[in-house]
Amino acid sequence: MDKGQHLRLVFPEGTGTVTNYFVALATDLTVHFSATTEDSSTKDTTDTTGAWNEYDVTARSGDIQFGALVGTGTDATGKAFADWIDKVSDDVIPWKLVTVNSTNNRTIVKTVCSGNGKLSNLQASAQNRQKATYSGTLNMYGPVTVGTD
Repeated sequence: MDKGQHLRLVFPEGTGTVTNYFVALATDLTVHFSATTEDSSTKDTTDTTGAWNEYDVTARSGDIQFGALVGTGTDATGKAFADWIDKVSDDVIPWKLVTVNSTNNRTIVKTVCSGNGKLSNLQASAQNRQKATYSGTLNMYGPVTVGTD
């Protein structure tokens, strides 16, 4: 079983030479996939007991929630809170969920899945005498591709 620090969210940017940007100082990651279903049972449905419905998937959705510490300074392959503020918009952002290892857990081993999304929420929390944190929600936009590498 792998540990949570080896599953990371990255944001690929660029054409030609792509740079994968990690959530700098990441602490939390939750990925949620969902399907909306509708009862598709008819009088032609074969069920000897008559007790079971059949369902068709009518829509799929998902979101990714991430959290991190609010940090200062520069990070060549990471995005901090200030980098996300302008991304809360209607712009589509490519993302990848990857397994990692090595220094700072930033060497990509394998892509689990990838797709596009829109950053719909960004929230900072700064309690007195506590580390400042922030969280964001990325709503999936379009299809999700299962990793093939």
